[in-house]
Amino acid sequence: MPSSPRTPWITAALLLILSYGTLLRLDAFTGKYGSLDHPAWARLATHQVAALARSVRPSAIAWYREPRPYVGGDPINYLNYARQMRSFYQAHVREPVFLAATRLGLWALGGQDPAVSLASAAGSILAILATYLLGASLVSPAGGLIAAGLMAIEYDNVIWAVDGWRDDTFGAAFLFSAWALVRLCERASFGNALLVGLLGGAACLTRLTALSFILPALGWIVLSTRDREHLRAAALAMLILTAVVSPYLISCALAHGDPFYAVNYHTLYYRFAEGMPSQRPMSALGYVRAKLATHPMATLDGGAVGLLMWPFSQKWHGFDVWIAGLGRVLAWSSLAGMAMWLFSPRGRLMILMLVTSMAPFAFTWNVGGGGEWRFSMHVYGVYLIAAVQAWTTLLSPGWRSAIGRVGLRAAAVGAAAAIAASLYFALPWFVARESVANGEDTTISAGSRDRVFYRRGWSTPHTDGAITVRVSQAAQTTVHFPLAEKRAYEAVLRLDPVAPATQQRVTVLFNRQLIGTLHLSWDPQRVGSYRVPLPIAWVRTGDNEITLVPDSMVTAEAAGDRFDWIDPDTPIGLRVWYLRVLD
Repeated sequence: MPSSPRTPWITAALLLILSYGTLLRLDAFTGKYGSLDHPAWARLATHQVAALARSVRPSAIAWYREPRPYVGGDPINYLNYARQMRSFYQAHVREPVFLAATRLGLWALGGQDPAVSLASAAGSILAILATYLLGASLVSPAGGLIAAGLMAIEYDNVIWAVDGWRDDTFGAAFLFSAWALVRLCERASFGNALLVGLLGGAACLTRLTALSFILPALGWIVLSTRDREHLRAAALAMLILTAVVSPYLISCALAHGDPFYAVNYHTLYYRFAEGMPSQRPMSALGYVRAKLATHPMATLDGGAVGLLMWPFSQKWHGFDVWIAGLGRVLAWSSLAGMAMWLFSPRGRLMILMLVTSMAPFAFTWNVGGGGEWRFSMHVYGVYLIAAVQAWTTLLSPGWRSAIGRVGLRAAAVGAAAAIAASLYFALPWFVARESVANGEDTTISAGSRDRVFYRRGWSTPHTDGAITVRVSQAAQTTVHFPLAEKRAYEAVLRLDPVAPATQQRVTVLFNRQLIGTLHLSWDPQRVGSYRVPLPIAWVRTGDNEITLVPDSMVTAEAAGDRFDWIDPDTPIGLRVWYLRVLD
């Protein structure tokens, strides 16, 4: 921390933030897992200190008791692996840092299972400190404090922190590594190279996939600075990182024949979840190549969403328990801050690390449990620093002139964003076409990216229980979908009348030719399912359409409370879940 007249106040504020974050996590632990009776320090913390912790959280926050602690996921495995751990660099399916932290927790708690919660909570608290350091480097010490304070109180951060996952520790390692890399970018020195090597090594030994952001970041620093000092410092950092990580890689190579065993082993789970052959080992790169070979459009589309959209959209909700709407304000501020970063060397380095750090998760976020919130936990601190960056720039005295200087660049960023948004909403069409061409059953579901299929006369997508639907708001509404070749198909429509008592039939047209009339049924527990033929004579290669014409329309108000999210005077007809094209 730089020395200045304000340093004591900054230190005091940071300690206060860390203390409050610790109290929130202690309160979450006792609320979910109860108190501990031994050892003495744990009894004191979970009884007396926990009583104080309960008094400093908002009444809107509640924790729910976990009936089967640590069972049903990785935490119980971490406990078992930590108890079996014989050496730090042992060949193992899990990298050693979190196992060592859990083993330390077992020592501190006399062998009790909550040791894994202690390890993950410690990682979460370290992530608050790392957020401050990175924020102070990118924005200002005050900006770092604000970002750290936001990390400390965010509900999802707190709730995950005590559950015994390694993601909090990886989040801290990522943020510390990012801080070290920013320092190296600013000044090539032995100390900064040592920091990058050691902290980057710790990140890799928490998750080997950390190489995905460390190596590109070092390369970026060398290429962007183009001087010998940074080249030497980056080489030294890489040498130190290699010395830290290579014993583990060598150990895995000798024991399992694969230095990246801890990464590649887990393709078994994702291949099984996708119905791919999973009997033989497959590397992570081989797994992605196999997906690209069979479904290139779907893989690229999923990867783009996993890199750019999914990690960002999963965040922010945990602030609304403090102030309603705060999450939305912070999200938009973060987008503005990241746009500003595009115009500075350090900012571009951060954008690079954001994207590359998510690369290992980008192709599995929509497979099995790959979409869990924790997998993108590590980037949250950077998002929050970007939000603080936006407000710091806006409130600075020279913000008007600064905005004027980057006006043309901002216009270029806006144009690029518009192109990216167009691709984002258009790609599902090509994914569906690829699926149909592969002879697979293809579902055209209502959802956030369905506009290319549900074009006019439809409500916005609406989550209704476990499904997402659109509601027809015109006498005739059409669902568009691609067909790859001219042959006969069959389709399934999943839909319900909005007013079952008065709506009995729906007329169905395919490419403006009459298919027939469906007699509608009604089951409040299940969306209606109707099969319709798509005759070869009417099939078009490319864009096809099914038009739905209900026998009557009613107002949203007359349809009942289920449709209170639509303007009450709007006429509505059908509640549509999806159209599925069968092979």
